Amino acid sequence: MTTTSPWAEHPAAPDPDPDLQAAVTELGAAVRDLLETTVTTTVPAGEQAAVAAGVRGLTARLAAATRGRHTLSALDDLPTFRRTYSPVTGVGNGFAPPVQFRREGDTVVGETVLGLRHEGPPAHCHGGVSALLMDQLLGSAAFLAGRWGMTAHLVLTYHGAVPLQTPLVLTARITETSGRKTVVTGGIALAAEPDRELVSGEAVFVSPRPELLELYFGALTTADGSPAPGHGATDGTAL
Repeated sequence: MTTTSPWAEHPAAPDPDPDLQAAVTELGAAVRDLLETTVTTTVPAGEQAAVAAGVRGLTARLAAATRGRHTLSALDDLPTFRRTYSPVTGVGNGFAPPVQFRREGDTVVGETVLGLRHEGPPAHCHGGVSALLMDQLLGSAAFLAGRWGMTAHLVLTYHGAVPLQTPLVLTARITETSGRKTVVTGGIALAAEPDRELVSGEAVFVSPRPELLELYFGALTTADGSPAPGHGATDGTAL
């Protein structure tokens, strides 16, 4: 039984419309700046209320055309794991840091700086955000090694608080493979101290059986309304 991506036999989509890609990237960066500023601003209440009214007006303009949850973004490509609105890696998602992962030998590496929109304890990252980063990191390590799967088990150890506005490095590698199962370990550390993990973890990813792929993702369509290639997504907690 294969653990490769259910889209592996499908060719990569053509490069997205460069104008749309540039606009989504710029909008994502602008929203990222807005979110970061909303949690740091100390301007008077009246000014904040006026800005809120302006933001609602802009939101109404964007709401003139939207997609549903079963429709992929026109910028997404499942065979290459291009997910424009991922809350971790998506350039179009204002909450995302965003993180970009790369392979270095048998290790997957990512760098990022978290902002105050990710705050939990004062001046430090929320533990749930650390978990979000770790799930994406470990899943990306499996995917980039050709071992597609969904999160079946994730266990984390928090060794120390993760500071905000500080360069971080994320690393992961596969430690075990067996049938549909892939085990990955990794951690988050300060870029200045990469050998001292602040968060470490292990995850088990399982490639879902075909009937479950159809159940979870069979309704997916591309932006033009045609069926999505293969099935699915690469995150979630089901198998």
